[in-house]
Amino acid sequence: MSGKRMRLWRHRRAMGMSQEQLAASIGMGTDRSTIYRWESGEVTPSPRKQPRLARALGVSATELIDLLTPEADPEEPLSRGRVGHALRSPNSTDLATVESLWQEVHRLDERYDRMPSTSLLAGTGQALGQIGFLARNGGDGALQRDLFAAEATAATLMGQLVWDASQRRDHRTARQYFDQATAAAREIGSPTAEGHALLRTSYLALYGERDPIEGLRLTEQTAEVTRSTSNVLTGLAQLHSAEAHAMLGDTRRCESALAAAECSFTSVRPPTALCICFPRPSLTGWPAPATCF
Repeated sequence: MSGKRMRLWRHRRAMGMSQEQLAASIGMGTDRSTIYRWESGEVTPSPRKQPRLARALGVSATELIDLLTPEADPEEPLSRGRVGHALRSPNSTDLATVESLWQEVHRLDERYDRMPSTSLLAGTGQALGQIGFLARNGGDGALQRDLFAAEATAATLMGQLVWDASQRRDHRTARQYFDQATAAAREIGSPTAEGHALLRTSYLALYGERDPIEGLRLTEQTAEVTRSTSNVLTGLAQLHSAEAHAMLGDTRRCESALAAAECSFTSVRPPTALCICFPRPSLTGWPAPATCF
């Protein structure tokens, strides 16, 4: 495959930074998927973000231009063989192996919008199993961190796929995957990944099990975890806290939670652009906004 920014990818890895860490250094609403799209050549960093990207990478504006120039990836055809070899010999796990697994997770995640959940279950389950095995047997340091981050993303996707495929009836299995994602995120101290998993778990409680008390506990926990790292996740958690209060018939707390959510979303973008169309994460299927009554 041509067009990837392999120099950008190699420079980031040489600095010992994960995609998530680089995104956090840049700020301005940048997340891990943004870094992935930059490195894969899908999109180009906006002029507004390029100075911050250069500072985060410790390069000049001229050097950044070189890093952003796409080039062919000669190792792409070997990626699947690398994963197979690493599974047979976990000590051989390297950067290319981890990146190949991450790319597979991203491919599956991107197909969530376009394909039936049942058609993605096998591939996601296989990727999750491979990542989990290597995270515990084949990596250390930065490699292990990236593997746990991939596990958190893959397990969150798997939980959503299971829930969707069961027509949102199999709460138990879906929760097990979300719990796995939460545990992986905590292994590496990633509030954003933990917040995604906790928020998904809250949906099970609120809209599957119809348990507003448990749902409220989870949404409040999500908001606390993500408060300093993601206004979007915090706002979504507060929004669904409002839904939990509405289900419990507590109008005052419902309105208070809605006001808190509005403040969080306003911190992300100007109020005129807020409406109630929130920035969507890569996984779809957010329940409807809360309504007080």
